[in-house]
Amino acid sequence: MPSRPKLPEIDLIRAIAIIAVVLIHSTSGATLLPIGSGSQTIFFILNKASLFTVPLFIWISGVVLFYTYYDRWGPGMSHVFWTKRLQRILIPYVLCSLFYYLFNQFMFHGTVRFDMIYFIKLLISGNASYHLYYMVIIVQFYLLFPLLITMVRRSTTVRRALIPIGIVVQAGAYFIHHEVYPLPEYASLFVSYTALFAFGAFVGIHYSAIAAWSERYRHLTGSIMCLAGATFVGMLLLHQYGRASIGNSWFELALLVYCMAVPLWAVQWSLRRLAASPKLSIVLTALGAASFGIYLVHPALLTLWGRLTPNQDQIWLYDLHTIAAFFIGVLGSWLLIRMYAAMKKGSA
Repeated sequence: MPSRPKLPEIDLIRAIAIIAVVLIHSTSGATLLPIGSGSQTIFFILNKASLFTVPLFIWISGVVLFYTYYDRWGPGMSHVFWTKRLQRILIPYVLCSLFYYLFNQFMFHGTVRFDMIYFIKLLISGNASYHLYYMVIIVQFYLLFPLLITMVRRSTTVRRALIPIGIVVQAGAYFIHHEVYPLPEYASLFVSYTALFAFGAFVGIHYSAIAAWSERYRHLTGSIMCLAGATFVGMLLLHQYGRASIGNSWFELALLVYCMAVPLWAVQWSLRRLAASPKLSIVLTALGAASFGIYLVHPALLTLWGRLTPNQDQIWLYDLHTIAAFFIGVLGSWLLIRMYAAMKKGSA
């Protein structure tokens, strides 16, 4: 069966997600400023409002995988799929883990040593750098994908109930982790994100219908996204200021609703930009296409910027330093990726 048409809007959604990733990492230090200061409040809100980004990337993976393979999946494709996907992600993951394992030692301690056993543990957990846990999650979904798509294709019930199943699995893992027994490396386990992956899978199967639905009800999905996001960030602010005691489950629920509304808003927003803003769309498409490289590179640039610039004693200087970190993280990483691509093309 022929491949389905490419979805150009996906790169725009990737651009949204990678901008949010860099925003989280560039403002993380600023959230530790004295509570009550205007700068801390603004950066705290920006940081927490961007927490949809990893769920959005996982949703994208679910969409792309099921959109690409659902109509043409067949027996014997598992090996080809695993070989193609895992080579594409495992080699960069191992190399980047090795780089950050050595780079962070040098930048923060001034010395470098290599312990193979410790490095293997870092690889398994995704802890060679603070951003690499995402790679471990994606590898797990890649390993499970042949089983998941076979189940979905064979069972109408599973196919129709994908989203509820994903939510139940994620909620069950959350309950076990918080109420029964802590799951090791819980943040790096696929069960922490099954709701978004299943949502993405459902969208990938029924993409045209859901894209049309998201456009028809864009005001509703946008309102839900804003309300859920404001509720999540508002509860965090109340907790930070000690104004309310809120159970963790409420944070998780608000974040889940927020993260499931963001993709629906992002689809219709991206489609509208492609139709109405061609110049902006070209820039965002290029940014989205480079998002994987930006994701891998930007923590090194942020670390260099933080270590090589002097301490900012005045709050306005710290604000400028944080804003500059964001642009260095996005634009600096993007420039490096484009230079690498040009060198690779020139040597081919």
